[in-house]
Amino acid sequence: MPRTRGYNLHLPSIHVNKSKNTNMLYGVRVFRDLVSKLAIFFLPIYLYQHGSSDPFWKFLPGSELQKGVLLLALFFLVHRITILLTGIGIGRLITRIGYRKSMLIGFILFAIFLSLLYIKENPGWLLLLASFVNGLETNFFWNSYNTLISKFTLKRHMGKDLGLLNFFLQLGQAITPALGGLLIVSFGFQSLFLVGLVGIMICIIFVLQLHLKKERDTISWKEFFVWTKEKAFLRLALSQAGRYINDATLIFWPLYIFLILGAIDRVGFLYTLSLFLAMIVSFGVGFYIDSNKNKKPFYVSGGILSIIWILRSQVISFWQIAIIDTFDKLSANFYAVYYDAIAIKRGKGSQALSYFVYRELIVSILAIPFWTVVGGLFLVFPDPWLALFMLASIGVLMGLLVKEHHLS
Repeated sequence: MPRTRGYNLHLPSIHVNKSKNTNMLYGVRVFRDLVSKLAIFFLPIYLYQHGSSDPFWKFLPGSELQKGVLLLALFFLVHRITILLTGIGIGRLITRIGYRKSMLIGFILFAIFLSLLYIKENPGWLLLLASFVNGLETNFFWNSYNTLISKFTLKRHMGKDLGLLNFFLQLGQAITPALGGLLIVSFGFQSLFLVGLVGIMICIIFVLQLHLKKERDTISWKEFFVWTKEKAFLRLALSQAGRYINDATLIFWPLYIFLILGAIDRVGFLYTLSLFLAMIVSFGVGFYIDSNKNKKPFYVSGGILSIIWILRSQVISFWQIAIIDTFDKLSANFYAVYYDAIAIKRGKGSQALSYFVYRELIVSILAIPFWTVVGGLFLVFPDPWLALFMLASIGVLMGLLVKEHHLS
């Protein structure tokens, strides 16, 4: 799915291999995440408005809110089914064509995805086609990118590398939600997708500068099922499921704010305010992780995030949302950087691509029932937001199960 983690991104520090490839790779990530924060941040509101007002979706049951949320769930359900069904095949293709071509294909697919959303009077089925295309893009781009990051980043400085990029990216990203909200109010959603297409062109320029060798790796369903029999992999799968539940529920947060405040530009401004407050902490988090192997801050931040999810259901005003969002991002800086540092370290080795391909598969297997449950919550429960946020709270705690050791 479009990546929703606005505060766990990766940039090199002085300890990273300073080759041209490394610099270009991080340039790719910086601009791609800026595109995502600007063009994809408001996607839940875009889908909600389609589901609640487009005659094509009138067959969906329930009220306007229920129709909008059901379309949102259906969109990401198609996305994850696509990843699951094409993951092995695309993984094998990556081993043949190499990471550079795979990332280029990924960005071409991302451009097609935004183009489908850009069509102003698009028939409803185009949204599902866009979801399918985005699923293909996820397999081509993210599996290649994560594999390269695990190879290029020095293990002993993993946290520092993640934390420093966190700071710089938040510095650039802090204004994008507010800017995006103003663009939507002034020119409509299509303006966001158009700006996103320009950003993708810049990303492609960075990818074209990469010079990477093809690497051998064996990717198959047979090996995947062998991995699933290992206890270490099952524990990893459970932690990944929890992390995905947290990240997927974050998709609903801009929509929840929009329903409370009633104005898209205020949603963007509020998110920008909380990012400015949170980015100050990002600078020091990664350095602390590398110098202190104690995982207590990881567990404490996870516990706080879990409580924050429950508190989200009680906010009703602008400043209540601002306060809860700021505390969320402050805690999430520890939680996300710790988690990603551990997860990427586990990907180091000769089977790095296999690890990331199988990780996406296991997340997809668990995401399919998640989105099905989400749709059911809004159809059945009298207070679906509380039920959803409680589910995310449990997901955060599940993410604490991640451990830093390789599969056998």
